[in-house]
Amino acid sequence: MRRTRTVFARRLAATLRARHAALRGDRGSYTTEIVIGITIVVAITAVVGPILTDTFAQAARDIDLGITK
Repeated sequence: MRRTRTVFARRLAATLRARHAALRGDRGSYTTEIVIGITIVVAITAVVGPILTDTFAQAARDIDLGITK
C-alpha cells in the first residue's frame, strides 16, 4: 500500500509540474490581451466621444423652451 501512495504522489507531482510548465510558457499573454483591449476601447472613445458630444450639444441648443429674449 505504501508503494501505491508513492507512485500516486510521483504521478501527481509530475502532472502538476507539467501543468505549471505549460502555464509558465504562456505567461504574459493574458495581460497583453487586456492592454490591447483597453487601448482599443480608449481609441474608440477618443474618436466617438467628441462626435457625440457635439451632436448632443447642438440638439440641446435647438430645443425650444418657449423663452423669449
